[in-house]
Amino acid sequence: MNSNKKKANRRLKSVGEDRISELPDAIIIHILSLLPSTKLCAKTCVLSKRWQHLWTYVPNITLSQYDFPYNERKNIIKRVVNETLAFHSSSKLNNFSIKISDLQELYPSIESWLQLAVGRAVESLTLEFSGSSTCYLLPQFLYSNSNIRSLTTKFCKFVPDERISWSALKELSIRQSTLTDEDIQNILYGTPLLEDLQLNYCHGIKLLDLSLKPKLKNLVINVKEFYFEGCEFELKIVGPYVETLKLYWTRDNLRCKLMNMSSLVKATLDIEFTDDEDDEDGEDYYQEWFPNMLKELVENVLSAEQLQLANFCTLALSTLRMDVMASLSSNLKSLNVDCHGEEYLCGIERVLQCSPKLEKLDIFFDYEIPSCLDSHLKTIEVSGLIRTRVVVEFLQFLLKNSRVLDKMIFRHYNNNYGLKLAEKWSSFPRSSQQAAFLAPK
Repeated sequence: MNSNKKKANRRLKSVGEDRISELPDAIIIHILSLLPSTKLCAKTCVLSKRWQHLWTYVPNITLSQYDFPYNERKNIIKRVVNETLAFHSSSKLNNFSIKISDLQELYPSIESWLQLAVGRAVESLTLEFSGSSTCYLLPQFLYSNSNIRSLTTKFCKFVPDERISWSALKELSIRQSTLTDEDIQNILYGTPLLEDLQLNYCHGIKLLDLSLKPKLKNLVINVKEFYFEGCEFELKIVGPYVETLKLYWTRDNLRCKLMNMSSLVKATLDIEFTDDEDDEDGEDYYQEWFPNMLKELVENVLSAEQLQLANFCTLALSTLRMDVMASLSSNLKSLNVDCHGEEYLCGIERVLQCSPKLEKLDIFFDYEIPSCLDSHLKTIEVSGLIRTRVVVEFLQFLLKNSRVLDKMIFRHYNNNYGLKLAEKWSSFPRSSQQAAFLAPK
């Protein structure tokens, strides 16, 4: 054995050949719990005899159709899930997650899986199904639970025989479900600790009254790709305690009204209108109610400190009265908007005039630069102080896009300050290299 191999062996003996296996079982189990799926956890059983059963004590069961070969899913998913649950030794479950599609024949087995999860005091439950003509009917025993803190469902049907009681639930996400006003009120009454509610592609709710939900701070309504074709969707939201609101949709059969959103801190509105090209009355229908709806929505979120407006919502800014905008946007600190044409700039300018506390302006330009910047604008004159980031970013935008600019003039009663500004701005990137930067006395 040469000297290099001897040194290597001495190093191995000094540090130990398997440092991970020297860790206590509890720490190894915690490390395994960080893996994204039960399938990966189970694979560690081949590492050594000691590791053979450690994965069964991980307090998470996460199984997805993507864990199995596509052609064999129907044949092996039921067997694998049943074997996994049979081997599983943890007396407590932090997370139980099942994500499958096109497997309606598994629905009877799912109830037994849920009974095991509930029996082990599961805290986070995810049931995501898709690709079937029939929603999964949640079992009755699931509607009364004092351990679940987070519940996520997709393509599930809510039909409780009695009042829902989820006394520990804080996060609820429902996707692709039909819910009546009675259903959603039953859910709200039975979740006293609910903080986060997400309704994605849900149909049937006309009134979402959160007046009695002081702990519910985060609300997401997403119907941006509506799955219930031909259905009229009309929703009124009352949310005096909601601090973060996100609304998304792109359909012409959707109407929404916000009421009493007095606690808003952060709001996102992303609304498009996709009228039917074959409908001769589509344009008149749009002109009749859509702009007014957008105007009311924007008015109800202007009191937020952080505001993101996308698509038609940015255009709605130009329809607001200045006095109304000034009274509502006095606390606005961050504004993120889309700009799809020159007609959008008017509304953005009005917000800047009415928002004395604005610190950040983020504009996404999705159209050609205004023609005046491209071929006409030759003089930019700036008076007063340039202190805020908003002003700096706007002036930088002008410099980068004014191709025929001749001069940029800085006027200030303190000429030395004006000269410093002119010198500073002359070093900024610009389209017009012949532009002069001046500070006249």
